[in-house]
Amino acid sequence: MNKLYDPRRSVSKHFRLGEFTKSITAERHQLYNIPREESELANLRALADQVLEPARQLLATPLLITSGYRCATLNRLIGGAAQSQHMLGEATDFIPKGGDVEEAALLLSCQPDLPFDQLILEIRLRDDAAPVRWIHISHKRLGGNRREVFTVFTDGQNKQTCSGIHSLCNFITDVNHNAA
Repeated sequence: MNKLYDPRRSVSKHFRLGEFTKSITAERHQLYNIPREESELANLRALADQVLEPARQLLATPLLITSGYRCATLNRLIGGAAQSQHMLGEATDFIPKGGDVEEAALLLSCQPDLPFDQLILEIRLRDDAAPVRWIHISHKRLGGNRREVFTVFTDGQNKQTCSGIHSLCNFITDVNHNAA
């Protein structure tokens, strides 16, 4: 095993490389979902040190990484954006362990010293199941971070994007209003 890309390798105080590279889809398709460039690993370290560690401290809870680094094939298979920062090691999706995702997104978005590029509250409705919520956060190690904040709501057929952090009830009201 290449020690540089050992999944047990620490990326920061509370995060390991394997948390950012684990993917059921990658395993199912036997993809090598490991950063190939030193810059990708450096980006993951900067993301963890500069954004995720402070977020973990602000939220006073561990962060469960649901999607981190993605090789181009994995990104395409899961329907990621063509220019996704995940492919550069600059972005991760997470949920705060035992916490309210919407409250966490709002708290993090209001932190003037948290150097994120984008913070996106993502809400996806599923048939016959509770909505899924997670936070996408990115950080550019090189260049300026834009501090963009969005909420993205997907109901299976439609996708809505709004500036700022909004709760699910805002979208449900909009969907019901538009259907009338």
